[in-house]
Amino acid sequence: MKANTSSAYPSAPAGPGLNAAVERYYDTTLDLYEDLWGEHVHHGFWDVGEQPGNDAERHAATDRLVRELVDFAGIPHGARVLDVGCGIGGPAMYLAGPLGCTVEGVTLSAAQAARATEKAAAAGLADRASFHQRDALDNGYPDASFDAVWAVESLMHIADRPAFFAEAMRLLRPGGVLAIATWSVRDGELTAEEHRLVDQILRHQVMPSFSSLEEHERLAHAAGFTGVAFADWSANVANSWEPGFAQVRELDNGRSMMRDLARDRGVDVLGFFYAGPLMLKGFETGAVTYGAVRATKPVDG
Repeated sequence: MKANTSSAYPSAPAGPGLNAAVERYYDTTLDLYEDLWGEHVHHGFWDVGEQPGNDAERHAATDRLVRELVDFAGIPHGARVLDVGCGIGGPAMYLAGPLGCTVEGVTLSAAQAARATEKAAAAGLADRASFHQRDALDNGYPDASFDAVWAVESLMHIADRPAFFAEAMRLLRPGGVLAIATWSVRDGELTAEEHRLVDQILRHQVMPSFSSLEEHERLAHAAGFTGVAFADWSANVANSWEPGFAQVRELDNGRSMMRDLARDRGVDVLGFFYAGPLMLKGFETGAVTYGAVRATKPVDG
């Protein structure tokens, strides 16, 4: 089968317009995500076969995904970490808190950076966690600035993925680690129906394309990383899109409420509501996958 590449299923426009579209999407949905998903704007992690429970268990699952990635990638205690696509700072609170790391978070969304800054101050972590509105590929940090580059569910918004891996290599100190958790797509050809489903997801979530986990591994090797490995967590995270977990309930005023949101914030906000059933179907068909990638910058070279 022909392998998927990082441009296999393009949808949202690449180029200068993409960053603006991503920024607009997260600025306009920040409160929706935080109200419905809580501190972490990412998937939860369960043992295979485990079912979503109440709110406390739901939040524990999103916390667990952060810990699973820390363990999988081997993020050391006290590391200096660049959090690419930091969102509202949920993972950074764990990295800077229990793990004792110093975290620099970057996001395209000014609203997310501001909210993450508020959360760090409230948690007493402002001295170890700071957040900025910056492009991850044009970030201004010197070479070899970090012990770890961390990207949880942000790489899907970056069209030039080879450039991301090259930039991570530049930013890491020798022996530093790259840790990724990402939405992905099954390696190999998709059916026409699966193509349509993936394209809908990309459009609603303002993503230029999906790469397979295998393609992420290839890109890491091509950038010069060693110790590259990935883990398919699809079966562990798929519950995130069950209606009871996602908590995207019927709005009181139904379609009229959605029309009001679209009028006030722009039609991009509606992608938030469309994501659930599309992602659930994607996981059920196997077209959409999810996984973790780890890689290490060589000590020599």
